[in-house]
Amino acid sequence: MTIVFYVYVSAPGMAARKFPLEKPVTTIGRSSMNDLPISDKMLSRQHARIVKDDDGGLVVEDLGSRNGTFLNGDRLAIPQPLKAGDRITLGGVTLKLESESTTRVRIEAGGADALDNTILKASAELLRAQHQETDPRLPAEQLSKLIESLRVVNELTIELLRDISVDELMKFLMDKVFETLMPDRGVVLLRSRLTNELIPAVVRVAEGMSADDIRLSKTLVAQVVEKRNGLILMDTSTGSGVSLADSIRLSGIKSVLAAPLENEGEVVGLIYVDSQVGHRSFEEADLRLLTSLANVAAAKIQNARLMAEAAEKKQMDREFALAREIQQRLLPESPPTIPGYELQGSNTASRQVSGDYFDFRARSDGKVYAAIADVCGKGVGPALLMASLQASFHAWADESVPVAEMTGRLSEAISRRTGPDRFITFFLVLLDPATGDVEYTNAGHNPGILLKCDGSLQELSSHGLPLALFPGKPYGSSRFTLGAGDLLCLYTDGVTEANSPDGTEFGFPRLKEFLGGQVGRMPLEIEDSLLKELEEHAQGEPFADDRTLVMIRRTPAA
Repeated sequence: MTIVFYVYVSAPGMAARKFPLEKPVTTIGRSSMNDLPISDKMLSRQHARIVKDDDGGLVVEDLGSRNGTFLNGDRLAIPQPLKAGDRITLGGVTLKLESESTTRVRIEAGGADALDNTILKASAELLRAQHQETDPRLPAEQLSKLIESLRVVNELTIELLRDISVDELMKFLMDKVFETLMPDRGVVLLRSRLTNELIPAVVRVAEGMSADDIRLSKTLVAQVVEKRNGLILMDTSTGSGVSLADSIRLSGIKSVLAAPLENEGEVVGLIYVDSQVGHRSFEEADLRLLTSLANVAAAKIQNARLMAEAAEKKQMDREFALAREIQQRLLPESPPTIPGYELQGSNTASRQVSGDYFDFRARSDGKVYAAIADVCGKGVGPALLMASLQASFHAWADESVPVAEMTGRLSEAISRRTGPDRFITFFLVLLDPATGDVEYTNAGHNPGILLKCDGSLQELSSHGLPLALFPGKPYGSSRFTLGAGDLLCLYTDGVTEANSPDGTEFGFPRLKEFLGGQVGRMPLEIEDSLLKELEEHAQGEPFADDRTLVMIRRTPAA
């Protein structure tokens, strides 16, 4: 039987993590050059090592560390052999050595199996029976077994009070099962939160037993997991053509126990044990004990998963807060003041952080850039990509290059800093305040809207694909003149894609209709009215994306 070793690394205030001992020599210390680097000031840079000997065993050795290496509380003076369950202490860190079999678990299809040889009982019924069998008038042997069962359940319950990982708890659970029920093989399968598949968490094979695969019938798994039944096959060697037992008997198995890991109606996995022909046969009392242990373990697993989900949410909230901070620091506090013009830009945050960006940048020749962009995706990644866009834009803004060339440069720069699944829609405007002439390039962004002083509207469509999709491909540009009283409005899709409770988008036609009624109004007034109209449209529905606006209006002649 092949055995693999690993250590659980635990430190105060940190969840234990599992580290496999796969190499012939595993070095441990503070330096990142170690196989197992540990950030603890009490550790030396090269503190200790674990070495595999010629027989497949392990030896731990201190490497002349300042604060020493301790094995089960005793300071190491010379290399010492290790066994499963040993604890190695280095500074404030504990390494607990564990081992497991390389036996694989397979869930195989079967027919519509009869269950002639099988006792099935609902796990709730088994738990009630376990609590009810406390009559002191029971036969001495039965009472002794009951007391032993209660002791084991109590020990596992006490483990719930400790801050241990699910992996450690599953190992402890299997220790207790093998100690009391003495099976030949055992496995705990846990349901994956991502795929819903049953994944082996612990596999155990008794000393001297074959490391052949553990094969479980789909029928058996369904009875335990889906129907929440505890299951016992009393003696498969005397079966009477039972389909469920056929594959088991062919494997030389005499008796089987299986129980759901169930707590408050939710099944998070199952535990399975068996014994070979010639060994002991399980009894119904054994199934009650296994079900009780499984129930206690399931409570811990659920609690651990809830804590993990809470920690993940907390981490996600921190990342969104960081992304929001990055985003807000990159946006201009106020637009530049240009005589004869009114400029306005804003970003109204949604519940999720997006990669929306807007900017104004005055050039040395008196012309002014205005830009708006939307990085695909949400979270820290898009926010960082937005920061890269801003840095490149500011670096080249003083070079007085045409907007099409500037857009092409930005596309190439962004493509070098991101993967093929990231891109940025971008709209760049260059205003000459002296004449009102505007040159613009639209790189896959929403159409800009030019509101003329007579109430007519002109759409400013795209000149090419978003930034970073096809770097090196040139962009075009267009021109128009912003006359007195004219308004240019740029926006991100958080405006047009704002949803009502029934899923209806605000939409581009409605935005144009809204702007058509804003002739003569200042950009700040228009922005306030538009955001209010979006809120009324959403009727309390959360906004899925930021609402970002840029407006430039040439004031009417006095």
